[in-house]
Amino acid sequence: MVKILQAATGACSYRRLPVPRYWNPVDRPHVAILESMDGRFLRFYVSQPPTEGNELSVKNLEWVRDRTMVEVRHSSTDYRYYRRDGNAWTVVAQARDRFFVECYEDGSSSGAIKMLDICDSSSD
Repeated sequence: MVKILQAATGACSYRRLPVPRYWNPVDRPHVAILESMDGRFLRFYVSQPPTEGNELSVKNLEWVRDRTMVEVRHSSTDYRYYRRDGNAWTVVAQARDRFFVECYEDGSSSGAIKMLDICDSSSD
């Protein structure tokens, strides 16, 4: 899955990674770096819910290398996947339901990937 996202053309780019700013226990937003290791799909969380208040703490990701994949979850049905391209973050896929991810293969056109494939460790 990570290889598919790294190869995607992308739909648009952002200068700053659009991350969720506020925490709520229903949507449980997060930001995670995606890696493939020994045929397994791993998430390294770089965000943390607050101990007080509602502002989500997210690590500055300016240090990550090119082609790094990041998952940004806004809610249980709204995920976006970004790839670091130089000084920009390119949207390469998004999920708006629990079963499919739209991967932007050529500009704004997309192909669907089953969410089960993302969770399956043998699909990478």
